[in-house]
Amino acid sequence: MQDQVDWILAGGLCVYPTTTQPALGCLPSPENLDSLFSIKKRSSDKPVSIGAISLEQVSDYVTVPINLESFLSHFERGAITVLLPAKIELDSRLGTQGVAIRILDHPMARELVRQTGPLSATSANTTGTDPVKSCRDAALELGGRDNGINWIDAVCPGGLPSTLISWPLQIGLNASGAPRILREGIVPIREVMSAWKNLI
Repeated sequence: MQDQVDWILAGGLCVYPTTTQPALGCLPSPENLDSLFSIKKRSSDKPVSIGAISLEQVSDYVTVPINLESFLSHFERGAITVLLPAKIELDSRLGTQGVAIRILDHPMARELVRQTGPLSATSANTTGTDPVKSCRDAALELGGRDNGINWIDAVCPGGLPSTLISWPLQIGLNASGAPRILREGIVPIREVMSAWKNLI
């Protein structure tokens, strides 16, 4: 994996496995995001999320609300992506209304991000095309090393994406509201709301 770590740290992109689909990762700098959005043919007004090994790892990027970790413990790691308020000014392609954070579960992805720091976490396919399960195949479809893309040799199980929610900053009887479901994925809405109600 050292080859992929060095590749990313040098500004390259890498396709890595998650518990659902291959993800296309890079360090979230403007230059790297230029490459990622160009390769995916993705509109700049459609932000990508950030993958990390823990909420602590992204605490310099976003404000982590009290009780969020307790809430996430109700679910399989990686099943929920949470939109959180940015703590510092970030590239708008990481979000203008908050930054989507996903705690990665795949052991190879976790080891990669442990060494590189948080990476972009978006499906490794051209916008509008169906994702494939093999990280190698996904990388080659996007142009491979000739296009600045390395990969981890792994196959993902596929299935539904993570459920995307927007999280209120304070949880409690006087809180401003419940989490908003922005995309229902592997975790049904009813399970999100049940776990939230257990916190208040």
